[in-house]
Amino acid sequence: MTDEQKEEILNEIRKIHGIAMPEKDPAFAVITALEIVARRYLQEVDILMTKQSANYEDTTVKYLDKAKELAEVKISNAVENVYETLDEFKINTIKEVQEVKPKQEIPLFYWIFTLMAGAMGYMLCLSIIG
Repeated sequence: MTDEQKEEILNEIRKIHGIAMPEKDPAFAVITALEIVARRYLQEVDILMTKQSANYEDTTVKYLDKAKELAEVKISNAVENVYETLDEFKINTIKEVQEVKPKQEIPLFYWIFTLMAGAMGYMLCLSIIG
């Protein structure tokens, strides 16, 4: 405690209580002891607050890392689900198209009719030429 601080305390005591205390009064020893105890207590509180702040930061970083991992897993699962759904949709669409539009095969009757028409045309050409 500085001399100015001691003088300020003495002036306050004189104003409030009307007691004139010398600087060597035992009350100053008590005040000094309380000041030392308070300073040590505040140092311990400061150390504890620093540790708690560091723990808070570590915990926050851990939570953020876990949240990031969880988000990555959920996004990966969602993307995989979309791909699976698209694959299923593609397969189902192909099946539906194949069922709706069957392969068109030309019946044997049309082949025979075409061959006969061609032969008749050939014979007609020969009769016109010959």
